[in-house]
Amino acid sequence: MTADRTAHVSNPELTPDGHKRWLTTLKQVFSGKTPWPWTSHGQRGDVRVAVCELGTDILAPRTARRFVVDVLRRWDMPDVRDDVELVVCELVANAINHGLRNTAHLTPIRLLMFGVSRSLLCMVLDPSSEPPRPRSLDRTAETGRGLQVVAGISERWGWSPLPTGKAVWASFTAPPPPESAVPPAVVRTQPVSAPAYGAPARPASMPPGGVRRTVSPARPGFTCAT
Repeated sequence: MTADRTAHVSNPELTPDGHKRWLTTLKQVFSGKTPWPWTSHGQRGDVRVAVCELGTDILAPRTARRFVVDVLRRWDMPDVRDDVELVVCELVANAINHGLRNTAHLTPIRLLMFGVSRSLLCMVLDPSSEPPRPRSLDRTAETGRGLQVVAGISERWGWSPLPTGKAVWASFTAPPPPESAVPPAVVRTQPVSAPAYGAPARPASMPPGGVRRTVSPARPGFTCAT
């Protein structure tokens, strides 16, 4: 059975019990010495949550990427989509390759996404308590660069043990949405008609720069600086 068939996608932001459950997991991860990922934004309320339960085969990363695309579309955060897709793919692949070793697979691999304003946190849960270990960079190796990619693309990343397994996470910040362009105001002015031939000159208003222009009575329509 493929990951696309076994993956279960839910949206706890529409379920109060599910929302509370995963916020509790979020607080477990960022308790104690682990800094809260949104300290700079100064808020923890109004957290959006989305969860995807993944399979354990090679198609799970693809399922996770599709889930990321859908969530970021709904949350209006398309600017970080490419980076988040790549990082989540690496985290899920790492969980499948290393997070299922020496475990009974009683806890499924899950992808959690939390959003606060323009901040985003992606978290992968797996049943292993073994910490992730970034490998030293080997230019000749075909694998082993997953956590190097995560560290290079995300703003921050880390991991925390849980009562069952662990959580590996990465955070991002999306740029603010572009402001709608406001067209410049159009100022309409009334044309100044020249006085009749032989009438006294009529002083005009003082223009910027302090140069006042008047209409010459000798040559109608001719302006000169005074």
